[in-house]
Amino acid sequence: MDKAKWWSDMSRPEIEDQVKKCDIVLLPIGATEQHGPHLPCGSDYFNAMGIAEMVSKRTGVIIAPGIPYGSHPYYHYGWTGTIPVRNSTQIMMVRDIVKGFVNSGFNKVIIINAHGQWWVLTTALQDICLEINVFMAVATWQDIAQPTIKTVLETPTKHADESETSLALFLYPEKTDMTKAVKESVKGLVDKKLYRFGTHGDTSAGFSGIDITTRAQEPIESKYGVVGDATLATKEKGEKVVKAAADVICALIEDLKARYKPGEIPDIKPKLKVQM
Repeated sequence: MDKAKWWSDMSRPEIEDQVKKCDIVLLPIGATEQHGPHLPCGSDYFNAMGIAEMVSKRTGVIIAPGIPYGSHPYYHYGWTGTIPVRNSTQIMMVRDIVKGFVNSGFNKVIIINAHGQWWVLTTALQDICLEINVFMAVATWQDIAQPTIKTVLETPTKHADESETSLALFLYPEKTDMTKAVKESVKGLVDKKLYRFGTHGDTSAGFSGIDITTRAQEPIESKYGVVGDATLATKEKGEKVVKAAADVICALIEDLKARYKPGEIPDIKPKLKVQM
């Protein structure tokens, strides 16, 4: 494959033809969020779309219109440029979109997540699968590319840092200004030995960053809106991480294709006497 397939560019008959060949659909989800002085506020959305495009080119899977708004930890609120949606809003949005996929014949859904909202999307997955028979997976690039991240990057994945800036330099360098890249840390509310920034392959501390109120509102604690060292970023690092994430998603797609023909799906929705 050398060209990505975009749902928005296709006519109804073209989508009908697509679902007969492959009933897998990609749903990119990012956020609109400040990313320091050197990256655009659409970084998370651009990252999700960039990974989705690479996967589509390699597999022929269709890319649904992405979601440029995301759920946020409490401490992100208050920054200029950040437009958060409530967790419940995002869950219901994903629920309705997935039902739209299924009604169009696509019953295998892979969410490509590029923002720190994985706990919301996995909750959505669990709720949706109680309602409809659909295969779902949430592919958060910081998680699925973790083996490569540990090898390629000098620092753990954080925010507007080495990792996200490296992806930007590979996927949208024209929107990235490395002359404004900085290194910054945010003061925590408890000893940093007691928590880790996120869940992304880091088992160095007792609490995940989403399981404890780790810090105060970032606009109060942070000058630049960066958590980590953006100056360490390179295009080469970003390319390796993006390709590693795409490899995992492509492997899942090929496995699904080998196991199930278009229209086929195992019984996922529980058979209950009373619906939950």
